[in-house]
Amino acid sequence: MKISPQRRQFIKQSICVAAATGAAGLSATAAAETHGRGINIDPNKLSIGIFLYPNMTMLDAYGPLQVLAVSRQFNVFTFAKHAKPLPSDAHVDLLPHYGFADCPNIDVLIVPGSANPIEQIKDVEVISRLREIGDKAKYVTSVCTGSLILAETGLLDGYQTAVHWAYADALKKYPKVTHVNQRVVKDRNRISGGGVTSGLDFAFTLVAEFAGKGRAQALELLLEYDPQPPFNTGNHNTTPKALKAAVQSKVYEIGKGLF
Repeated sequence: MKISPQRRQFIKQSICVAAATGAAGLSATAAAETHGRGINIDPNKLSIGIFLYPNMTMLDAYGPLQVLAVSRQFNVFTFAKHAKPLPSDAHVDLLPHYGFADCPNIDVLIVPGSANPIEQIKDVEVISRLREIGDKAKYVTSVCTGSLILAETGLLDGYQTAVHWAYADALKKYPKVTHVNQRVVKDRNRISGGGVTSGLDFAFTLVAEFAGKGRAQALELLLEYDPQPPFNTGNHNTTPKALKAAVQSKVYEIGKGLF
């Protein structure tokens, strides 16, 4: 029986969706892992390590974590300076799988942001360890103000990066780093997301980069990723000037030491 090109494409997409749907239960399985004890590492998969630290923005890390874990294409784990509970900005403790001492090899480094990551930027051990990991990694990536932490390591020297729009001025301290006003920026093996929610766009971009566009498309559908913001003020390029100025002023207050 002859199959039309349209039918062939439909079947191909259906297979991708079915594969992704079969992974839907993974999040519950991952949640059941005993934190601090690590995860099972498949040597045939890329290992993606997400750096956690005190008072960070939870969604910066856990948004991408959800997407990447559900894909079942990678070893995805979290790590921190020490493998113990960490407070987040959402007043929820974050439980890293590993500390610096026992962290497995990382192929893809993800550094999320926070309202003010100055303590991490000033932490010599953190900066040194992230630089060491990034030097060996295949990809170095960030979400939101995580790019400021990476800039301090020198891992973004000579690269373009995204950052939360209200923190763009903070990147001026790093003249070798070029800020690009985009939601997701890919410059060779550096991939970055802008503000907090861009971490989802960032995660789908990573899936497409490592596992193919079809897998990313299937995951978008599985997770029903169809943003429809109720107020349409999330884009700083188009939002009312007065609102933008008020938010920027607040960020200058909470981001002391960054600007």
